[in-house]
Amino acid sequence: MGDTAETGARIALLRKHRGLTQHGLATLANVSYSLLTKVESGSRPATEAFIAACARAIGVEIPVLLGDSAPEATQDQRLGKLLGRVRTQLDLYDLDPDETITQRPLPVLREAVRVANVVGQAARYESMTSVLPGLYAELLVAAHTWTGTDRADAWGLLAEAYRCAHTVGIAAGYPDLSLIALNRMDWAARQAGDRAPALRAAREYLRITAYLRRHDYETGWHLNNAGRAHLEGTDPKTPGALIAAGQLNLGAAVISARTGDASSVRDYLNEAEHYAELTGEDLETFWFGFGPTNVAVHRVITMIELGDYSHAIHLGEFIKFPKGWLPTRIGHHHFDLARAYQRLNLPEQSLRHLQAARHVAPGQARRHPLVRGVVLDLLQTSRHPSELLTRYAAWIGI
Repeated sequence: MGDTAETGARIALLRKHRGLTQHGLATLANVSYSLLTKVESGSRPATEAFIAACARAIGVEIPVLLGDSAPEATQDQRLGKLLGRVRTQLDLYDLDPDETITQRPLPVLREAVRVANVVGQAARYESMTSVLPGLYAELLVAAHTWTGTDRADAWGLLAEAYRCAHTVGIAAGYPDLSLIALNRMDWAARQAGDRAPALRAAREYLRITAYLRRHDYETGWHLNNAGRAHLEGTDPKTPGALIAAGQLNLGAAVISARTGDASSVRDYLNEAEHYAELTGEDLETFWFGFGPTNVAVHRVITMIELGDYSHAIHLGEFIKFPKGWLPTRIGHHHFDLARAYQRLNLPEQSLRHLQAARHVAPGQARRHPLVRGVVLDLLQTSRHPSELLTRYAAWIGI
C-alpha cells in the first residue's frame, strides 16, 4: 500500500475537487467520519477496503488514490505493484477481519465479484487487480459476520474472487501467486454450503491448467481424479456440478492428447459433450464458458496436440462464438489456430490469427507463452520476416 500520509492527502484533495465535505464523503462511502478524518490527516493508515470505498464514492480508480497510475510506468510495472497488494491480502486471510468495514449488501457484492471476473476474462488485468484487495477484505468481513445462507453465499463469492488472482497470476507469469490464490479458493469453498463440491472441483481443474504448462501430466491426472472425487454424491441439482464435471472431462481430453492417447480423447470429449447438452452455453459458472462451443474449441485443441493440424483448422475456422463469449477463450482459440497454421508452414494465416487474438484480448496475447512460441517459430523459419511480424514481435517484447 502507498505511504499513509500521501494516500490520505490524495483522498482529501480529490474529495475537495468533487465538492464533498468530510461528512459527505463518509456518508457516500459508508465509512466512519472519525476514521476518514484520521486517514486524511495521516494519523491512521487506510485499509484496502477503506480505499476501495472512497474510490467508489469519489468516482476514481483505486490506483489514483494509491499514486500508482503514473503514465511513465509500464503496464507490467503497474500490474506488478498492484499484485503486491493482492499478495498481501492473500497472505493475511487468516487474521481477524477489518472491523472498520461496513460491507455492502449481498446482491451488490455478488455483482462486484461478477464484474471482477468479467474484467479478468477480458484480460484487463490492471483494472481487475486494483479492486481485488478491497473486495477480499470486504468479503472476509461478510463471511465471518453474516449467518445462515448469506454466510455460505459470502464464502462462495470469496472463493470466486480468489479465483481472479489465479487468472492474473497464470496470465502474467506469476505462478506462485496463482498457487496461493487457488489454495485460498479451496479454503473459502469448503465453507460455501451446497456450492462447496463444485467449487472445489473447479479449483482442481484450474490447478490442472497450471501443471499442463509444466508438462506434468501425472500430476494433472491426480488433480483430475481429485476433482471428480469432490463431485461424488452430487446430482444435477447441485449448484455447478454439471459444469465442473464437464470441464474436468475437457481437461482429461487435453491431458490424453498431450500423451498421444487419441481413443481416450474421443471418450472424454464425448462425455463432455453429454454434459454440454444438459447445461447449454453457460458463460459465468466458474467462468469456464462451458457448453457446446467450448467442447468444439477443445476438439480443435486436442487435434492440434495430436498433430492433426489440417482437421483442426477445418473445424476451428468455422466455430461461431455465442454473443458475449469470454474474450480470453476466443483469444486462446485464435492462437491455437495460429500454432496449427505455423506447423503447416502457412505464416500469413498464422499471423492473421495472432492479430485476431491481439484484437480480442490484447492483455492475454501480449503475455501468453503460446503466442511467444508461435512468434519465435515464425521468426526463425522466415528468411525475411514481414514488417507486420516484426512489429508484433516487438509488441510482445521479442
